[in-house]
Parts: sequence; C-alpha cells; structure tokens
Amino acid sequence: MSHPGAAKAPSRLRTLAKWALAFAAAYGLSLLVLTDSLAFLAVPGLIALMALTATAVLLLLYEPARGNVPYATDGSDRLGVVRHHRKVLLRRYGMLLCFVFALVALVVGTKSDYAVMAAPAAVIALLAGTGFWREQIRSVRFASRVLAVYDFTFRGPVEKLNLRASGKRSLRLGGGSDAEPSPELAAHQPLGKRWPENIEDGVWFAGDEIFGGVVMVPRSGELMRVQPMRWDEFALERSRADDERREQAARAGLTRRSL
Repeated sequence: MSHPGAAKAPSRLRTLAKWALAFAAAYGLSLLVLTDSLAFLAVPGLIALMALTATAVLLLLYEPARGNVPYATDGSDRLGVVRHHRKVLLRRYGMLLCFVFALVALVVGTKSDYAVMAAPAAVIALLAGTGFWREQIRSVRFASRVLAVYDFTFRGPVEKLNLRASGKRSLRLGGGSDAEPSPELAAHQPLGKRWPENIEDGVWFAGDEIFGGVVMVPRSGELMRVQPMRWDEFALERSRADDERREQAARAGLTRRSL
C-alpha cells in the first residue's frame, strides 16, 4: 500500500516547477529593459515579476501549518494555541527577511546588470510580506487577549456561509439558543486561506458572540478571530448587556469592530 503523502509529492514538485518557470520567464522578460529596441517589453515582464513575488509571499505566509500541533486541541490549552501560531508566524517572517537579504546581497555583491531586477522584487517582497504578516500577527494578538479572559466552549455544528478568494469568510456557530440565534460572524484565519478540514462538525469558541471572539478547530488546532458580520445591528444588544458581560468584553478587546 502506498503512503498517502507519496501521491502529493509529485503534484507539489510540479507546482514548484511551474512557479520557477513563471518567475524565470517574467525575470527574463523584465531584463529586456537593458536593450534598446525591445525595452518596452520589459514593462509587462516587470509587472508579472512583481505580481508573482507578492503572490508567492502571500502563499508562504498563509500556508497552513502541517503535521501535529504541539498543544491539546480539546479546548484545554488556551496558551498553547497562541504560542504555536506566534512561533510559526515569527519563523516565516524570518524566512522572508532572509529571502529579501539574499536578493539585496545578489544585487550588491555581483554588481551585474542581469541582477538588477532582483532589487524591485526584494522591495515588493518586503512591503507585501510585512503587510500580510502584520495582519496575521494582529489576529494572534487579538486571540491572546480574548483567551486571557474567556474559556473555550464547544459549539457545533458550524455553518460555512461564504469564502472569498481573498480568504475572507463568514460562518455561523451552532449550539445557540432559539431565543438568541447565533449571528453571522466574519472570520480571519492567521494561517490558511481555505476552510479548515471538518470545521462543520464544530469548533471551540471563546468570547461573546455579539462582541466577537476566537474559534479553534478540533484536531487541526487552526485558529480564527471572529466578530459579527453586521456589527452595527448588535449595538443595542451590546449596550443592554449586563455590566459583567460588558466588562469582560472590554478586557478582551472586543468593544470595537476589528473585522
């Protein structure tokens, strides 16, 4: 019997090969700026190179963590999930900085005209990567503050409502009362751009639905921050919440819209 991971390896290698060819083609086209008669063709090459660089950085930073996570995913380890996501993001940003440094070193060290296009690629990688990473680390900080106040409770099933190409999504948690049905929640996932596997079976939720909170997917341990999609519609309900409920939300940083 073949190992389940064996079938995925060729596909991954093919994907990497396609990316390498696309980068090589875009880079080669952009180098036409060094010619006299074909310099105008360097513009689409440079645009393609910048787009490929930004997309590659996005995929690198948002790639779902693979393998078993080093914390319990049964809702008992509130600190472990935050530590792990923060560690993964710091490691990936470090990898990005090493890549940018390598491109800059290539330009400065070789002083070759053929390396000149590595400079704008380095700038785009740094700017785009820092922008993506700041949003990711913001979600982890949000989760850390929420989990310092609220415990996890299991909520299921989960209704997946929308998933856009940008990774933005909305969902509805099960397990609410008939008197207070669960609101539609906007969600941001610091790692991953697709729905976590088996999320529809239920999640661990920490927070207060009319204010927001975080969810963790059992087994995979994937994390999301969530807040009501139609934030303003729940303003009256939030203002009528008792003092303890509003004080908890304030300590967790949930009194302002952030999604």
